[in-house]
Amino acid sequence: MSGAGVGMAVLLIAVLAGVGAGAITRGWTPLVRRNRIARPRLWGYGILVSAAGLAGLIYFGPYSSPDSLGPLAVAGTCVAIAGIVVQQVAARPAKPRKNAS
Repeated sequence: MSGAGVGMAVLLIAVLAGVGAGAITRGWTPLVRRNRIARPRLWGYGILVSAAGLAGLIYFGPYSSPDSLGPLAVAGTCVAIAGIVVQQVAARPAKPRKNAS
């Protein structure tokens, strides 16, 4: 992976961690997601778990062995998916639709 790829990966993980920390400490959510998040602190924990999983995936995946994904990279993927599940639990359920009749 090139230097630009490393920089973009680090920037993405840092932004995710910052958003997660803001949601946990202040209950802040980004403007785009503000009306859909019912529990911002739980959502922030989900963001932090996702960021940690992505960091594990990137660090133990392409950086350790460019040709294959190691078991730690697969574990990082599972952690990232678990963080996404926590984010979905924290989101408000969809509003029921009205019938046409």
